[in-house]
Amino acid sequence: MKKLMKISNNTTLILGSVSTAGLILSNIFFVILRNTIINMGDVSGTLRIFELPVASAYIVSGFFHLSAILTLILQLYFFKRDNFLRAFLFFSGITSFLMLFGDFALMGDISKEYIFGLPGEFTILFFSQALHLIFYILMITLIVLTKKSAAANREEIVLKDDSIFINAQYIGILSGISGLSLIVIFSLLYSTVYPLPGWALKAGIVVTSVIAVVPYVLIILYWLIIRIREKITEWYDEKQYQDLTRSSLIALIASLIFLFIIFILQYVMKNFGLLNLIWFPLYFFFILLLFSATTLFFNKRAG
Repeated sequence: MKKLMKISNNTTLILGSVSTAGLILSNIFFVILRNTIINMGDVSGTLRIFELPVASAYIVSGFFHLSAILTLILQLYFFKRDNFLRAFLFFSGITSFLMLFGDFALMGDISKEYIFGLPGEFTILFFSQALHLIFYILMITLIVLTKKSAAANREEIVLKDDSIFINAQYIGILSGISGLSLIVIFSLLYSTVYPLPGWALKAGIVVTSVIAVVPYVLIILYWLIIRIREKITEWYDEKQYQDLTRSSLIALIASLIFLFIIFILQYVMKNFGLLNLIWFPLYFFFILLLFSATTLFFNKRAG
C-alpha cells in the first residue's frame, strides 16, 4: 500500500505541474478575451483560437483533481498524525473540482453575453481561478514535503484511521465557515450592494451550500467505510465518546436558542422574505461549525 501511495504522489505531482501550466494558459486567454470585449475586437475569433487549448487544460485539471483527492485519501489513511494541511486540501480539492464545472458555465454565459458589454461573470471567474491556483500550489507543496518526510523517516505511517476523527472535525469547521461566509455575502449583496433577482439568490444559496457541505459529507462517508466492518460500539474510543457527547449537548442548546431567535424574528421583522430563504442553511452551517469546533476543542484540550 505504501508503494501505491508513492505512485499516486508521483502521478499527482506530474499532473499538478501540467495543470498549473494549463491554468496560466487559461488565465492568459481570459485576460485576452476580456480586453478584446472591452476594445470591441473579434471576440468570436479569439474564442475559436483558444477553445481547444483551454478545454484540454481543463480536462487535465480534472484528472489532476481526481488524482489529488485519491492521494489525500491515501495519506489520510496512512499517516497517524492529524494534519490540518491535508484536511484543508481535502476540502479545497473537492471544492476546486466542483468549481471547474462552474467555470464552464461562466464561460458559456460570457460567450453569449459579451454582445451586451463586459459580462460581470469575469469577476467570479477570476476569483475561481485564484482558488484553483492556491489548491495547486499547496497540493504540490504537500507532496514534496511528504516525500522528504518519508525519506527522512520523520513521519510515522500506520494502517489505522486514528487521525480521521480529527481531520473530519477540521473539514467540518472549514465547511461551516465557508457556508456561513457565502450565505452572508449573498445576503449582503441582495440587501445592500446589488439586489440580486430572487431566482439568482435561491440558486446561489443552493449551489454554494452544496459545494460547501460536499467535502464534509465525503469525509464522513470515508470514515464510515473504514468503520463498517466494526461494531458500532467500537467506532469511537472512550475519550471520543465523551468529546462527542459534550459537543452534542452544546449543539442541542445552541439549536434551541437559534430556532427561538428565528421564531421571534418572524414577529418582529416586517420583511421576513430574505430570512425565509437563508435560515435553514444558516442554521445548518452554524451548528456544523459549532459541533466540529467544540469536538476538536475537547479533543485537543486533554490531548
